[in-house]
Amino acid sequence: MSLIPSPTLPSLGDTFGALFIGATVAAVLFGIMNLQVLIYYKRYPNDWSLYLYSVALLWVLDSVHFALGTHALYYYLIDMYGNLLSALVGNAIWSMRLQLLVKVWIIVFVQGIYAIRLWKLGRHFHKVLPWFVFVIVAVSFGAGILMSYETYMQPNLVSISKIDISIYIFYSVAITTDFIIALMMCYYLRESRAVILLPLTASKLLGLMRLVLISGLATSACSLFALVTYIAWSDTLIFVAIDFILPKLYINSLLAMLNYRQHSSSRSISECMAHSIPAVLQFAHNSSEGHITETDNTLPFSEIQDIHSSDDSSNSKGTVVLQLGE
Repeated sequence: MSLIPSPTLPSLGDTFGALFIGATVAAVLFGIMNLQVLIYYKRYPNDWSLYLYSVALLWVLDSVHFALGTHALYYYLIDMYGNLLSALVGNAIWSMRLQLLVKVWIIVFVQGIYAIRLWKLGRHFHKVLPWFVFVIVAVSFGAGILMSYETYMQPNLVSISKIDISIYIFYSVAITTDFIIALMMCYYLRESRAVILLPLTASKLLGLMRLVLISGLATSACSLFALVTYIAWSDTLIFVAIDFILPKLYINSLLAMLNYRQHSSSRSISECMAHSIPAVLQFAHNSSEGHITETDNTLPFSEIQDIHSSDDSSNSKGTVVLQLGE
């Protein structure tokens, strides 16, 4: 009687062991996210409505993503009694498929918020360049939809290794998008810092530049790590474990940037603005004759203030003209 050889399967540690570790780290980040959401709504109850609703929607999406990941892990480890062969070769549970789609929504939504912030700040320096970020975010969304669709078409977890092209495209686009957003945000914050007269505000912008750069590098590094693990160990679930962590890293980085706007310093800055800081910053440059020639480049201070403060102040009516050398 001939024996049918069993298929070669990865070890339990490389599959559901990795998923368990990823889910544990994701649970920690989920708790941090909840804390940051509470801090945000307590500190900035009158913030821009787009941010208020976006944070609420991201909290809902992340909660759904966490619940789906927990359900999938419970199904494979408890309901299937750790049967590795049936779990990997059998039909993938619906929650495992759906959490990949929710992950794409979270990543693209966070990138979209960054794109809006870049447009609000960058439109005073460039007319076309800020719109480029919306284009790359749209490309990232398309790559995510492609990967989610091909993932849904696979019958089981083992078949995920067959959709390598869409996975390469999605993570490559996500890494590039995060890197471009971080660089452009730092550039525009640096340009805004150059026209700010308050030392406190300038130092806050410098700190925010560091935070944005670190957050962009963190999300890019996590996406790169997921891509590398998929290339090196495509027959395991290590990169799926990193997928559990990735959307929560995106949300926490965004909330950290929003909460960085210190409530205590915003009060002192608003009081100072009521006496000496204008509502509009206007640029000027020296002409060849040595006279000051005004330009139409104006930067509302309220939009720079939005970076670090939730309080709006428009009591001043004056205009500051900054002389920029040739």
